[in-house]
Amino acid sequence: MIKLVHNNSTIECLSAKVISRKIMPGSFIDLPNIGKCFSYKCSRNSEAKILKELTPRAAIVNEFSGLELDTILECENLYVAVTATKPYKLDVINHSGRHKARTFESKEFTFAKVILQHHNIKFLVPEKEIKYLPKRID
Repeated sequence: MIKLVHNNSTIECLSAKVISRKIMPGSFIDLPNIGKCFSYKCSRNSEAKILKELTPRAAIVNEFSGLELDTILECENLYVAVTATKPYKLDVINHSGRHKARTFESKEFTFAKVILQHHNIKFLVPEKEIKYLPKRID
C-alpha cells in the first residue's frame, strides 16, 4: 500500500473508493485524454483508494500518477473526475469516532488529485510536479 499525501499527487484507475466528510457533485466537463467526465470536489478530510488498476497499467492524464492497487490519496481537499454518465449516489458511513463521512465507489475510469494536503504535513520543496501527457490520437 502506497499513501500519497502531498499537493498535486494524483491517481488513475478503473475503480476507486472515495471517502470525505463533504462531497460536492460538480458538473460534466471535457478533459483531454479522458473525454466527458463528471467531477466532484471533496473537502474536510478526504481520501481516494484504488480498487481496480488500469489495464495496461499506464498513466493516461499525469505521467507521475499512482497506478498500483490499494494506492491511497489522503488530504484535506480532493478533486475527482469519473467517466460516468450520471452522478453516483452518496452513502453516509461512520468514518471516525466523532464524524460521519460520505462515500461512493466509482466503476469507471477515475482520476483524483490532491488540491490541499493536510496542514500537519510539511510541504514538498519544490512542489510535486504534474506532467500532463499529450492528447492521444486513437
